[in-house]
Amino acid sequence: MSAADYSFSADWFSHVAPIWEKALKVLLPAPKKIVEVGSYEGRSTIWLIENAFPRGEPGLLYCIDTWAGGAEHDPAAMPQVEERFDSNIARARTQCPSVAVHKIKNASDAALLKMVSDGHQGSVDLMYIDGSHQASDVLTDLVLGFMLCRLNGIIVCGDYLWKLNRNPLLNPKLAIDAFTNCFFGKIEPVNGIPLYQLWLRKTAP
Repeated sequence: MSAADYSFSADWFSHVAPIWEKALKVLLPAPKKIVEVGSYEGRSTIWLIENAFPRGEPGLLYCIDTWAGGAEHDPAAMPQVEERFDSNIARARTQCPSVAVHKIKNASDAALLKMVSDGHQGSVDLMYIDGSHQASDVLTDLVLGFMLCRLNGIIVCGDYLWKLNRNPLLNPKLAIDAFTNCFFGKIEPVNGIPLYQLWLRKTAP
């Protein structure tokens, strides 16, 4: 399907889609399990459904979001955002029925902890952390995402250079920098990817 077949009110992913396409061909040519924290209307989700998994082969995609929005969103608009997500994903799956999409409507810390307790630890090929922009939330998502990510799997930190708020506690960068420092020796940056998002490879448990 083309973008015209879906319903969106915002676009925060198309500008990085060409980067993802090139990077995943090299880094993860055949992922089986992907977790996305922060799905909104499903634009990145649809791209993952249609492009990340080998065509026709089984794939698992877990989408975690409260669909309540953050400080930068209008709470009154979020029910329609969730409706667009549901409709968009249903359409995408008609084209890619082999990809099973698990929608998890919950806070990311609770959802990721449950995935750990349910036995997903060390089994996820790609963690895409792009939910809350508050540093404390981002750090929690990254630490739990690291636990879920398999050895040599990829963690993508969304909006690394996003600076909507002058308070560093309300931007992702502080948390991402803290994570990379604390997990030094267990992760390494993926070279050659333009720096707005930060791509990391898990190199040690």
